[in-house]
Amino acid sequence: MRVLITGGTGFVGNRLAKKLMKNGHEVVIFASYGEAPKGAKLIKGDILNKKEVEKTLSPLPDVVYHLAAILDETDPMMKQVNIEGTINFLKKGIKRFILVSSVGVLGEARLPLDEDAPYNPDTGYEESKMQQEKLVKESGIPYTIIRSTIAYGPNKFWSDIIKAAKKRYPMIGSGKNFWHLIYVDDMVDALALALKPEAKNEIFNIADGDPKTYREIYKDIADALGVEMPTKTVPVFLAKLLARLKEKRRESDTTTKVSSITRLVRNRIVDISKARRVLGYKPKYDFKTGIRKTIKELGSEYLD
Repeated sequence: MRVLITGGTGFVGNRLAKKLMKNGHEVVIFASYGEAPKGAKLIKGDILNKKEVEKTLSPLPDVVYHLAAILDETDPMMKQVNIEGTINFLKKGIKRFILVSSVGVLGEARLPLDEDAPYNPDTGYEESKMQQEKLVKESGIPYTIIRSTIAYGPNKFWSDIIKAAKKRYPMIGSGKNFWHLIYVDDMVDALALALKPEAKNEIFNIADGDPKTYREIYKDIADALGVEMPTKTVPVFLAKLLARLKEKRRESDTTTKVSSITRLVRNRIVDISKARRVLGYKPKYDFKTGIRKTIKELGSEYLD
């Protein structure tokens, strides 16, 4: 099949392109920056430029994987790119439109939430993902929506988190809230499985099989680094106050934004039984194994 991946030069998209080519598919990548893996065709363009998108969609691909999105809540273009950019790729005749969404559209989850739970987004980014889902479902194009939890692996975002743990930065809040994460290779496996006929017009939650508390996750990172867990914690209200000041001064990075702290201290547990049952999805990595692999792949030059 001819497969188009928007945002295919990114952390997840690059790996997905390699996986799909290995499975025998022709891969075209549409992105505004970066390099495509060997064997994939790269088309550089602006997701909001309708003429560039139309040119990319000719000839029409069999499948579109829509990964391109802005996560940064402070970016004034976030809503426009995430929503209008999705509309531009919803072209009649596509055999399957596979949207990478977020379990964040379900909001706070103290118990595992399944795909039928009501929408309850809390941040601007999550609201934009909810709007994406609605647009895709209402388009009339055969779709699959993959709601992923936060993916981790060897990228800058997680190298910054690991560096902070190495310096024994204090936890924010009590650390008792539950997180559900997914190693990047497991996420790519789930996205490849979304091509199955059984996935047509379905939504799937994906995560690992190992939900842990924020404190347990920090402990696993510290153990993998061979450092002691910090004993100090920072109240959530104070962390958000400092984050707002940094945002006003344009000094914050992805890990220190208000929206990132909101996600950090919230419970996030999802039921992945549908993906297991329908797609045959089997996560290979628990967090302890995945974070050690991440640290090894990053290497000391990224963490010192």
